[in-house]
Amino acid sequence: MTVPVVLDYLLSHLGFFAVLPVLPVLLGRWEPAGGAVFVGAALFAFNFAVRGASLFISSLLHRADVRVAMASGLLMAAAGFAVLPVAPGAVGITAALLVAGAGMSTNGLMARVYVALSLETVARNTVFAAVQVAVNVSAALGPIAANFMLDNALDTPLLLAVAGTYVLAAAAVLVLLPRGVRPDDGDVRPPLRLGLLRAVVADPHVRRVSVITAAGGFLYAQFFSAVALQVAQVTDDPAWRAGIFTANAVLVVVLQIPVTAYCSRKLGAGTPPVLFLLVGVGTFAAAFALMGATGAAVAGMLAAVAVFSLAETFFTPMVNTAFSVIPGDRPVVELFNLRQVAATAGESVGAFTGGALFLVAAEHGSRPVYWGALAVVGAVVVLFHLSTPAREG
Repeated sequence: MTVPVVLDYLLSHLGFFAVLPVLPVLLGRWEPAGGAVFVGAALFAFNFAVRGASLFISSLLHRADVRVAMASGLLMAAAGFAVLPVAPGAVGITAALLVAGAGMSTNGLMARVYVALSLETVARNTVFAAVQVAVNVSAALGPIAANFMLDNALDTPLLLAVAGTYVLAAAAVLVLLPRGVRPDDGDVRPPLRLGLLRAVVADPHVRRVSVITAAGGFLYAQFFSAVALQVAQVTDDPAWRAGIFTANAVLVVVLQIPVTAYCSRKLGAGTPPVLFLLVGVGTFAAAFALMGATGAAVAGMLAAVAVFSLAETFFTPMVNTAFSVIPGDRPVVELFNLRQVAATAGESVGAFTGGALFLVAAEHGSRPVYWGALAVVGAVVVLFHLSTPAREG
């Protein structure tokens, strides 16, 4: 039942993580006149599309065949990455990134919908954790090829290979996923569109999960923006650059199994998923505090990445679980659209901050201040929500 979803994520994210660690550097190479603002804006656009594009077609996706929607999204992503090397100027580059991101958003939403329709809460978290492992297997391999190809200016072969992984994922989905599964089966009404924002403000359950998810997404997005830029500034050795990102992926794979087992036991005993989200946000904050304290030393960055990896194992799978159990009669597409709103807000702003403001901080010798500010943001979010659990539901 879940093999097609895991295989989808394994193949597609092999390509995704071959681009993501080097994308900030590539953007600066392709459009040097754009400076920090262009790098930040392009990363913002890509992250916004990856996380939020499916919100604009939620009514269509609510009635769509899951299999067709996932394959269509994967092929859109392939097209976006394939044209990226020849995209004309800043506008063309941004447009290609938007197309690729929109395809990824559609595929990701419908894959989560398929899992939510098929399984109960604890089983869902297990599957989402399996997806997390598959993603990080891809994340362990992708940066190795990316950094060596980047070092040899093989931008076009890299992006064509990335497009190929999305085509393979689409083929796997079409062959392995059952026909006729639709999100609207059994739902009492279509998903909200503009009403989603009202739900985030008015519903305390939605509000609490959304704010924590946005904060965690903001911090997570630093890894493939500010961290990637710092790594590129600290070392020009492609093996070291790839090794730092691969270490993150390997650690997540190793840590995810015991963390998932622990979380599943606690979920089964009644612990709310939102508490594990707070653990993830707090651990992200600790990772950035360590990053600021150790400066530009490679050993310090590796230690910070290890803590960051632990944060991922709590936070990332639990986001899906936390939104899937929000009480009420909301359609499943709407629940994951709510997730997309929070993740889009957090990760898009985080990507812009990590691309533009980090470069400004680095130019002024203030990288430790930047990392310290991130740690404070995470700590404030955790302390506020731990001190007001009843008020926020």
